[in-house]
Amino acid sequence: MSSVLNVYWHKDIVGTLYLDERRRFVFQYAPDWPMRENPMPLSLGLPLQVEAYTDDRARPFFANLLPESELRRTIARKLGLSEQNDFALLEAVGGECAGAISLSEGPLPDNNSSYRLLDDGQLNVLIAELPKRPMLAGEQGIRLSLAGAQNKLPVYFDGSQISLPMGSAASSHIVKPPIKQYPQTVENETFCMQLAGQMDLPVPEVTILHKAEPLYLVARYDRQINKQSNISRLHQEDFCQALGIAPDMKYEKEGGPGLKVCFELLRKNSIQPVADVHHLLQWVVFNYLIGNADAHAKNIALLFTNSGPVLAPFYDLMCTAVYDELTDRIAMKIGGEDKPDWVIAHRWQQFAEDIDVGYKLVKQTLEIMSQKIVVEAKVVQKEFTEQHGECALLETILNIIETRSAKVINSLAAAK
Repeated sequence: MSSVLNVYWHKDIVGTLYLDERRRFVFQYAPDWPMRENPMPLSLGLPLQVEAYTDDRARPFFANLLPESELRRTIARKLGLSEQNDFALLEAVGGECAGAISLSEGPLPDNNSSYRLLDDGQLNVLIAELPKRPMLAGEQGIRLSLAGAQNKLPVYFDGSQISLPMGSAASSHIVKPPIKQYPQTVENETFCMQLAGQMDLPVPEVTILHKAEPLYLVARYDRQINKQSNISRLHQEDFCQALGIAPDMKYEKEGGPGLKVCFELLRKNSIQPVADVHHLLQWVVFNYLIGNADAHAKNIALLFTNSGPVLAPFYDLMCTAVYDELTDRIAMKIGGEDKPDWVIAHRWQQFAEDIDVGYKLVKQTLEIMSQKIVVEAKVVQKEFTEQHGECALLETILNIIETRSAKVINSLAAAK
């Protein structure tokens, strides 16, 4: 195992990640990186400097690149590594990560970069194997890593066929199979993401691939494809990375970020703070209305443009309230309250104070979105059914949306 990894931004070395004598993380920018024209930091939590960053600052960014929970344990077992060994896992799977970052013991394998075309049979086999082999860990020439606790696979999609990125090739999309213990998660997430787009929230394009089992397919917002079909990576980081929060503390109740901190981060760092703060406000309201209790800080990200950071398109939008096995407690409290039934007008008022946004705007956003979402949900359901067939779960989601929308409108009216 190596004790030094090169950290690449596209094909350029931005710095090195290594272990000190106590096997703690150390990250140091390459000497020439800050000297470049318009150099960007790897993370808002790792501003450009000559001195090396020690473990408390370096580890959160890099650890947040790795899969979590059972996926992480399974990958570690498959590779014969300790699941606690972040460095070894990054060395093994850190080739194609979120954002523009790749990690490699030596030079990136440009000569071996290619795509392996998959027919339907091959794709079905790979998807079936994911629970035992997440991210296809251990397969020759494949080094894939995406954060989160759900099985997924970075792929290249040309509009009709799926290919696997090999070597240092970049993916264009992410495929998610159904979560076995929860019915119709693919349909659930597809519907909620398409509804978000209909509600004018910034989201990437999503659809369902109808294979041996339905597969959720989402375009990567951190990838850009030119007219010659060449893919370039766009750098991004989630809010836990930007705030220096370890992935096992992503939930507010475990010490992770709350909404106040997230809005402060965005207001302080976005190059378009007014627009981005408004979009984040819409994200909070939308998640409440659809019954998504799992909207934590790793489900929001910053996208690094040439001019600076902006709020990234939203992702992982799903109605968790349809699954009785999942908690209904909101991941980030609204006005100090995490029980959705107890989020009434004075909680929204407190929320407005917490995020330093006028209550008039918060109230207006709540009223407009609560009225609009009931109408748009039926439009999206009709389009969904025409394209993918009937899905009984959508009726349950619509009922949750209607109930919560009515609650918001009645609560605000009663508070006048």
